[in-house]
Amino acid sequence: MEIALPGGRFIRLCDGGFVYWGPTLYESLDPDFGAIEAAETFEEKVGDEAPGGKVTFLPTSTAAAVDLSRPEYQGARMRFWLAEVDPNSGQIVGTPEQTADLAIDTTTLKLSKGERKLDVEFVSSAERLFLIYKGNALNDRFHQACYPGELGMANATGVPRSTAWGVESPE
Repeated sequence: MEIALPGGRFIRLCDGGFVYWGPTLYESLDPDFGAIEAAETFEEKVGDEAPGGKVTFLPTSTAAAVDLSRPEYQGARMRFWLAEVDPNSGQIVGTPEQTADLAIDTTTLKLSKGERKLDVEFVSSAERLFLIYKGNALNDRFHQACYPGELGMANATGVPRSTAWGVESPE
């Protein structure tokens, strides 16, 4: 698993021990964010829900958990691979298969006596498709804001009414 945080920080974890994939080291314990306690199975969704799931970290400190919960980390890329490791050499056999390419959605810190857990919920990158942009309209002004100098809608006249993009059609 790899989380690419803004600023060039990477969290690279595997499910036990350590393994090199090319020159990149994946370990079972990150010095700041700890180890993974549990991972929910990725769930496919239907309708207006994107695929997602949850990973529970055991951070080394509350400060590390708070650090991973920073608002700018929302949307950080989170990828998972499935690889076969040769038990004799410790080397990866073949090319790992990427099983998921997701984005961090929310984090929840759970504290109890003697332990702390950080639930990191993630969603598919397709989640962005469900965002509603109420200011988007099928008119020249909005089109110019997105594509400066593109005049394809400059002479669109006689349109009976504006058509909203990214929102439900008016009743």
